[in-house]
Amino acid sequence: MEKSNQERLEKYLVGNDGYLKNDISNGKVIMLSGKWGSGKTFFWKNKIQTVLNDDDKKIPNHYISLYGKTSIEEIKNEVFLKIFQSVDSSNLEEKGTTLLKNTVDLISLFVKSVGIDLSKFTDNSFKHIEKFLKDKKLKKTVEYLNSGAIICFDDFERKSKDIDLNDLFGFITQLTLNFDCKVVIILNDDVFEGEEKNVFSRVKEKSVSKFLKYEPSIKELFKTIFYERRKDNKKSFKYLKLRKYKQIILKTIEKTQELNARIYIQVLDNLVE
Repeated sequence: MEKSNQERLEKYLVGNDGYLKNDISNGKVIMLSGKWGSGKTFFWKNKIQTVLNDDDKKIPNHYISLYGKTSIEEIKNEVFLKIFQSVDSSNLEEKGTTLLKNTVDLISLFVKSVGIDLSKFTDNSFKHIEKFLKDKKLKKTVEYLNSGAIICFDDFERKSKDIDLNDLFGFITQLTLNFDCKVVIILNDDVFEGEEKNVFSRVKEKSVSKFLKYEPSIKELFKTIFYERRKDNKKSFKYLKLRKYKQIILKTIEKTQELNARIYIQVLDNLVE
């Protein structure tokens, strides 16, 4: 039986020798595009990120939504925050260790390379950063950005118009060159218009190494959402109560020809209620 679009992408990205698990993708930018509402974010968080976050073979990864972002500086700060939080939540004595050490190396490099001013952060947890950055054992750079950690930028097309696409791609390119990390861009590339469309077409060809299309069928998208695991109990399905009604729900949705993850979730949530 031929694999579906989603199954092929899953296998390619996070299969046994998946692209994102392999050093060959270090320093690369991957673009995952698809129609609005087709479930790209849901796919990333529930099918890809769950594998990356597997306890036994965890691959450091950070998810950044560009929705509402109004400046490159704001994006830089959030990237830094995500990385720092991963350090702050790690136990130095327990992890010993490469994962923590490489993350701290990244912070040190990140502060120097992209110009983060630590004095602007008022969160008390940032007081710990001085200890991390001054520790000579941790400060030594062994491998850039967790030896190929992944930064995922979502809602790319929903950024503020104040952010220049040239500057944004420049920052992304800087990340991959300076830190040898992997960057995944999730977007609907049909929404750019006018001059921004021309700029996007030009800079993506220079910056992006892989172009992947997410185009699930109605049945495939419905199945992915229907069998979502509960957040409070990973062994239980969120819509278990609706299992005996699954086929009639799916047939009804297929009649509408609606391919929209948010609508499916809303329908299923209402039916559970």
